[in-house]
Amino acid sequence: MTGAAAGTEIAGIELRAERLTKRFGLRTIFADLTFTLVPGDLLAITGCNGSGKSTLLKILANVTERSGGKVGLWRNGTAIDEEKSAAHIGFVAPYLQLYGEFTAWEHVELIQQMRGLPFDPARATEFFTRFGLADRHGDRLETFSSGMMQRAKFVCALIHHPPILLLDEPMTNLDAHGIETMRRIVREEGPGRITVIATNEQEDVELCTKRLSVER
Repeated sequence: MTGAAAGTEIAGIELRAERLTKRFGLRTIFADLTFTLVPGDLLAITGCNGSGKSTLLKILANVTERSGGKVGLWRNGTAIDEEKSAAHIGFVAPYLQLYGEFTAWEHVELIQQMRGLPFDPARATEFFTRFGLADRHGDRLETFSSGMMQRAKFVCALIHHPPILLLDEPMTNLDAHGIETMRRIVREEGPGRITVIATNEQEDVELCTKRLSVER
């Protein structure tokens, strides 16, 4: 599944965080987090509810501002422009919204357009099939159950061979088949990409090679 194209996109990518800090008003959520991730790293971010797991993942995904520190993507020693980071990241979270008026297939095409990347129908078909949506990809997303929506988010996140995969509580709303499919993908493709999972599920943590607790 990784293939030559995926390897080309992933090679040399690093995710660097230096003294990351996030505050809401006078409250410090986390401070001075520093780490570097390279292809093959699977990082579990753990912590109780409200400790900042989701906030940290949003900062890494460049969708939430940090209060201090630096974060960025690097390829072979050269920083990647923040405006181009979306083309290198796949992000799945229960709070991400999909456009219900589009079919699942149309939505994946739209996401690729927004990333400035070509749409690969064969890869889309592969992932719709793997996530049990092969017979529903032509249906509007507004007709999907919460579990189907979550599986559609995975298709959107994986369609472009992302060198970095960010997963926030990824098993939310998934049934046993969806959970096993996702964990299989993480196991199979994890050695070739950077994967970060915000979770307190022990089985998800055990998939990872590194752990970062944001408990204060």
